[in-house]
Order: sequence, then C-alpha cells, then structure tokens
Amino acid sequence: MACCSTFTIVFFRILLYFCMYSFQNSTNMTEDLIKVSDSYPHNGKFLQSYIKMNGVNRAELARKLNVSNTTVYQYAESSSLQLSVLWKASLALNHNFVAELGELLPIEHSSKREAELETKIKTLELELEIKTSIYEKLIGKLNQELSEYKNTVVK
Repeated sequence: MACCSTFTIVFFRILLYFCMYSFQNSTNMTEDLIKVSDSYPHNGKFLQSYIKMNGVNRAELARKLNVSNTTVYQYAESSSLQLSVLWKASLALNHNFVAELGELLPIEHSSKREAELETKIKTLELELEIKTSIYEKLIGKLNQELSEYKNTVVK
C-alpha cells in the first residue's frame, strides 16, 4: 500500500511539474518530456527506510554485503545506487528493492510471473463458475426430489 501511495505522489509531482513547465514554456514538448524524465527517486532512501522500519542492524547488513559500516551508511545517503548494490541488498535483506524501484516508473509492466498468475486466476475463476453451476443444478435436483418425497409421504 505504501508503494502505491508513493507512486501516486511521484506521479502527481511529475504531472504537476510537466503542466507548470508546459504552460510557462510552450516551446518543444520533447524537451519538456526530457526534463521531466531527468528526475528520479532517491535510491538510498529505499534502503534507509527499510532499515528503519524493520530494525535492521547496519553492522550485520555490512557483514552480509561484505562492506564496512560506513559504506552501508553511504549507501543509505546516496541518491543514486548502482543496480549491483540494490541487487546485493535485496538478497541480503530478502526484500526486492529493484522491484520497489520499478514500481515507481510511470510505465505499465507486468512480470512473467504476474502474467502466469493472471492466467491461473482466470482458469480458477472459470473452474469455480463451472463447479458453482454444477452445484446449483445438484441442489435444484435434490430440492425437487425432496419435494416429491414429501408429496409421497403426505399421501
């Protein structure tokens, strides 16, 4: 949920910047888009936030990453971390910082795994619909037989 709200905030900030900039300088729209795309999230804050929220021991993280405590501190302060650092931190903390970063991109994307799960969900929904239909027919037949039985017992 927090990622969605962060994405919304970033999206609206970019949209606001784009609108304001476009009205002020209605020169070339391509230039406007390039300037908007120059801003990017502060990567170190992903790490810093996770460390705070989960009570991660920085010294332990430093050992897992095979770096000094100072380096972990610098990672958290850095506005732009290399992908290799995010990758290693993701593995060390069992948290996908790369995906978290990707969620902030204003580009639609679904992973192979998400596509497979969507297909599985649709298959299960269809299966549920078929089984529900069969169940309803059986209940209908049972109710009809019960009604006929009651009629024969009453007579």
